[in-house]
Amino acid sequence: MAPIIEVSDSVMEDLERMGVPYKLHQSKSVDLERDYVQLPSGLYVARQRTLLGKSWNEAHAGLKMQKSRMPTPIEFVEFLNYVRKNNPKLYNEVTQVRSPWRAEWIDALFEKREDGMYILTENKTKAEKLDDDTLMEDRTPGISLDSWLNNHTSQGLPRKNVEKGDLYFWAPENGSVARFYAGSDEADLNCYGGPFDWGSNLGVRAVLEG
Repeated sequence: MAPIIEVSDSVMEDLERMGVPYKLHQSKSVDLERDYVQLPSGLYVARQRTLLGKSWNEAHAGLKMQKSRMPTPIEFVEFLNYVRKNNPKLYNEVTQVRSPWRAEWIDALFEKREDGMYILTENKTKAEKLDDDTLMEDRTPGISLDSWLNNHTSQGLPRKNVEKGDLYFWAPENGSVARFYAGSDEADLNCYGGPFDWGSNLGVRAVLEG
C-alpha cells in the first residue's frame, strides 16, 4: 500500500488551479445517522463544526474537497428551528450565551450593486437581490432569536419588524459575509465581517444534499 501524505488546504487549492488530478480518500466512513441531522427539506447538517480556525474562503475550499458545502442563511434557520424542537442540547450548543465562545460560518456574501444590495450564496455562484424587507440596521442589542427564526425573509435574514430581544444583529455591508456567534457575554448574527476573518473556535457546519 502506498504511504499516506497529509497536505494543507492551500496545496490542494494549488493542485486544482494547475489542473493536477487527485483522488481524496476519507479517513473514516461518514455515518449520516451519527454525524448529521436530517432536516425536513432532506438536507443533512453536521452535528459538529469542522475546519476550525479557517477563513470563510478557506472553509468553502475545505468543504468542497470533502464533497460538502456551507449552509445558506435559510438552511441555517431551518437547522436551528429543527434542533430547537428535536435536539435542544445541540440547539443550546449553537445559541446559548456561555463559555467557551463558539462561531460558525454561513454561506452568504453581500455585494452592493447599482440597483441595490445582493446576497451571494453557493460560494458566490448564485446572486439574488436582497429582500426589501431585510433589516439593514445594526441592533446591539438586539433582536429576538425566536422572532427571527419564526418570521424571517425568504433568504433567511431578519425582517424590519423583527421583535426586540437579546441577540445582537450586525447588518450586511458591501463585501461582508455572515456568521453566527455565541459566547459568555452575547450571541450575534453577524453579517458585516470580512471573508478573510478567522478565529480559533470559528468553524463551519457541513451540509450534504439529501
